[in-house]
Amino acid sequence: MRLSHTGKPDNYYYFVIEDCRTETGRRTSRTIEKLGCASAIREKYKVDDAEAWCRNYVNSLNARALKEKSEKQREIVIKLREDHLKDKKSNIFNAGYLILEKLYYEFGMNRICEELQDKHPHITGYDLTEVLKVMLFGRILFPSSKLALVNDFQHRFFEKYEIELQHIYRAMDVLNEDVSLVQDRLYQYTANVCERDVNHLYYDCTNFYSEKELEDCDRDDMPDDWKKNHTLRKYGKSKENRPNPIVQMGLFMDGNGIPLGFCINPGNTNEQTTIVPLEKELIKNFKTTDITVCTDAGLSGDANRSFNNVGEDDLLVKMGFRGQRHFICTQSIKKLKLHLKEWSYFSLDTAGKRVTKTNFDLSKLSDPACYAEHYHTIFFKERTTAEGMDARLIVTFSIKYYEFLRSLRERKIKRAAKMIENRTFDRESDHSPKSLIEKTYSTEDGEIAVNASAFLNTQKIEEDARFDGFYAVTTNIFADKMPAEQIAAISARRWEIEECFRIMKTDLESRPFYHSKDQRITAHFLVCFMALVLLRGVEQKIASLNENKLKYPDGKYSIEQIIQALKDIRVIEVDNGNGYQPDYNNSELISDLLECCGLTELTHEVVMKDTMKKISAGPKKLKQPKTT
Repeated sequence: MRLSHTGKPDNYYYFVIEDCRTETGRRTSRTIEKLGCASAIREKYKVDDAEAWCRNYVNSLNARALKEKSEKQREIVIKLREDHLKDKKSNIFNAGYLILEKLYYEFGMNRICEELQDKHPHITGYDLTEVLKVMLFGRILFPSSKLALVNDFQHRFFEKYEIELQHIYRAMDVLNEDVSLVQDRLYQYTANVCERDVNHLYYDCTNFYSEKELEDCDRDDMPDDWKKNHTLRKYGKSKENRPNPIVQMGLFMDGNGIPLGFCINPGNTNEQTTIVPLEKELIKNFKTTDITVCTDAGLSGDANRSFNNVGEDDLLVKMGFRGQRHFICTQSIKKLKLHLKEWSYFSLDTAGKRVTKTNFDLSKLSDPACYAEHYHTIFFKERTTAEGMDARLIVTFSIKYYEFLRSLRERKIKRAAKMIENRTFDRESDHSPKSLIEKTYSTEDGEIAVNASAFLNTQKIEEDARFDGFYAVTTNIFADKMPAEQIAAISARRWEIEECFRIMKTDLESRPFYHSKDQRITAHFLVCFMALVLLRGVEQKIASLNENKLKYPDGKYSIEQIIQALKDIRVIEVDNGNGYQPDYNNSELISDLLECCGLTELTHEVVMKDTMKKISAGPKKLKQPKTT
């Protein structure tokens, strides 16, 4: 492209032209852009020399065209011979980890590693940042043993990692020494780039089983120093009903579904005692924030409620040194005192009057038309209680929940009946429909019972069915502060922390764990915790692309779909490493992932070596987050 002009010398009219050929092959030129007359250019762009400005503009157009041509129009011709042996190594690499790597740096995980290395100057011989990256990306994309990660999976990434097994174990020991610091820094850094809702905190416990069958304390042949470092693997009530030793994890999640902190305790620990110590550590980062802690019924002990019973009348709250603390806990209706249990039942209260909500009588649901009309309606009823601590009891009723519990019970009754028929009830676990069976024994001679019979406990079935569809919570947030509908909505999101546990156990394959030393066990779950934070970050980035600004948990894709898409984004090395051909089936999810992380080059037919180097180097140049 070049500059041309027409008109009088004192006021030339400038335009950009380009040489070209006609269909017959004759050389000619064509106008690319009209720039205007000299006087108009001087006035519009506030310059004294219009021609100089025009020449600079044409030079910038030529430079831009040259760059686009070099970047977008380069091509690779591959020649392969049938009689040549293939290279010993695979030339297919995962590139989906580049999305995780960008979040790794945005979330300041490299800064955490740098701080740990400064704190422990004896750490030499390996880069903690690189080791942690391999451990996190491997846990998400190729969950496996540490040995398999070192020998195989680390070589499947586009970047060439050379991490040794000893580096991983040494890094785990360093991470374990500062578990609390890592969690604090991770919250502080992510708060700068993610939406963290610390006004609503969710807490729950689960356990993970070991592949070993004996507790470490059963090793009588080991010295006391060894036993001091092997205290976590204990027998307890396993969620999977396995006989293996387990460890218990307590997890806090913020109101946006992002993990906030965790603790690891021996498998026989009472979960009631785990929440307050962890909460004290976490709220140091936002001590003046008003928070509401939401738990299930198993964690709603008096001590836990008392700790989170800090209202506006508290002296430190008035002085601005700490925020208010409230609780919302699930309440088992069956465990309520008799007068509260009878009050909770919507059909009749203790006075014999019909209970209504907004002038609606639940007995009307016997009408099919009314039943269909209110199928998605949630009915509320509330009162205050003063048993040990002033609280508010809220009971809800939902037809959908009613049908779910009823169908679940009907299936259990069928299984229980089959157990009676096949006489297998003695071999069933306590969590099976065996709980619905009542047994009686008889003897032939009045001394030794040799015959046993069983029947369905209809009284228990009827009592359980009476409260189908009902759900109760107790809270110290009273009606003048928050309506019952909002309380119920906050409590309803407890399923998200259950999903966090499911992702850890199923998608990240954190169980069974193969470590026995306490430090390694804690470090193993710290890596799983950080990997979960990365995945939640990917979820938020994708949600930010949506026109309706759908946030978790209303996003378009599940964690399973996101992980599979990250695994599917691969590149094939071609022309001895001079280029890389993206290899994946086009999908809306992969397009969203590449767009939200600025990796649109991977949508091209081929990506040159220098471009791939720029892509991989990009996250490392990100502006580092600051602590809040």
